[in-house]
Amino acid sequence: MRRSCRSAMGEKAMTLNVLSNRYAVAVPVTQSDVALRAGVSRALVSLVFRDATNVSDQSRARVLLAAEELGYRPNMLARSLASKKVRTIGVLLNDITNPFFVSMYVELSDAAQDAGYDVLVGPGLRSVAQERTLLGTLLGHRVAGLILISPLMKASELNRIIAGYPAVSIARDMNLDGADFVTNDELVGARLGVRHLVDLGHERIVHLSGGFSRSAVHRKRAFLRAMSELGLAGSARVIEGDFTEEAGRSAAREIIRCRADETAIFASNDLVAVGAMGVLEASGVRVPEDVSVLGYDNSVISDLQMISLTSIEQPLRDFGRASIRLLLERIDGERDTRVSLEFEPRLIVRRTTARRAIR
Repeated sequence: MRRSCRSAMGEKAMTLNVLSNRYAVAVPVTQSDVALRAGVSRALVSLVFRDATNVSDQSRARVLLAAEELGYRPNMLARSLASKKVRTIGVLLNDITNPFFVSMYVELSDAAQDAGYDVLVGPGLRSVAQERTLLGTLLGHRVAGLILISPLMKASELNRIIAGYPAVSIARDMNLDGADFVTNDELVGARLGVRHLVDLGHERIVHLSGGFSRSAVHRKRAFLRAMSELGLAGSARVIEGDFTEEAGRSAAREIIRCRADETAIFASNDLVAVGAMGVLEASGVRVPEDVSVLGYDNSVISDLQMISLTSIEQPLRDFGRASIRLLLERIDGERDTRVSLEFEPRLIVRRTTARRAIR
């Protein structure tokens, strides 16, 4: 998205605080570690972090220096002690390689900085085990609250781990205790995409599913409902996969192998669409002359000149600002009731969809 590129590159400096691989696989730094590094007692470290007055300036400086060297409360330690309020928000991404999640992080960071908060990101790679470790590390850094972007972990486990923490979940509604929810209206998005393809004369449309996560299932069901509403339930087909480029390549190979007669593809996200397009075009199937391809997310890759992918845009700026606002309301104790917000997507038409060719 142009907006995300602008935010990442332009008007306002953005510090990308990322948990390194070293911290992602290590036990979070503790006050005992700081005490050992500073050569003082654990009790003295505790006094410093509680901003006690009966600590000498020399001892306080030694503890703070050790804490900074070990990465304890990185970038926010001194400010937190001065204001007695932690001003760092933790963000957990389930896939740092997906441009949608990166763009979502940019919008969250912009909104957080506007509110005087820094953001520390836990970059996942579609691994529940890694997500679990990253979440523990974020909590070990004593963040003020958490934003979970389409987490992979089970709700029961997340509830146990983040109990008592202010939190917002984006894109996946898990009914977490004390957590708000921000999402995209999947049915509106599916209707926009299906109607666009049908208006171009396509009736046999295949959906390349994002798999069996809750968000992927909702998107698939929305596609099937949108097809049914137009009397095309019998023309709809689904190929299961996941939200990766390789899943798109695999689905396209299946379409070619089976000599399927679908004339349009509704992909579960832009990565899947791009993966499918690469295989189709390498096999002599022209996009959009032979097959129209529609993505979802309107991520930064969709607007690249060599791709120019028609896509359903999720309103990431709205997601980011709403998520930060809801989280700060919880952090500041202004509200304890659960809020769910749903934003409407829009269709962005580019060069990968066209009128169905007469065969």
